[in-house]
Amino acid sequence: MTKFFPAVAGAAAAVLMSATVTLAHDGHKAPTEHKGVSVFGKDALELGAQIPAMEGFQVRVRQVKVEPGGIVANHDHSTRPGAYYVISGDGVTEHRGNEKFNVPAGTAVLESQDVDHWISNDGGEAHFFVFDIVPVEN
Repeated sequence: MTKFFPAVAGAAAAVLMSATVTLAHDGHKAPTEHKGVSVFGKDALELGAQIPAMEGFQVRVRQVKVEPGGIVANHDHSTRPGAYYVISGDGVTEHRGNEKFNVPAGTAVLESQDVDHWISNDGGEAHFFVFDIVPVEN
């Protein structure tokens, strides 16, 4: 009987951990698709000619509008850093794990490699300026 209990406890722990991973952000499943998001004003500069050690990467800038009720789907920055600046909008919330952060207009947010997040807009139309360093697009 004593060997059975640790096996059951281990299985139960695995199930609970799985539920924790799939159910994030206040018990809700993290969104996997954008909703009410438009991207424009996109431009990029290859960095290799500027900084030889950055060959194969580019600085990418773009503007993003998120409609009321819109969502920027869950994504991570495991392969790239990023940053965004909220130009306008109210009700913008960034979700990281089970933490939510209000991101009012005039706020800059830096995203390191350990960032896994999504953004929701519960207010009026929001406008972002986004800056990333990414591999060169073909």
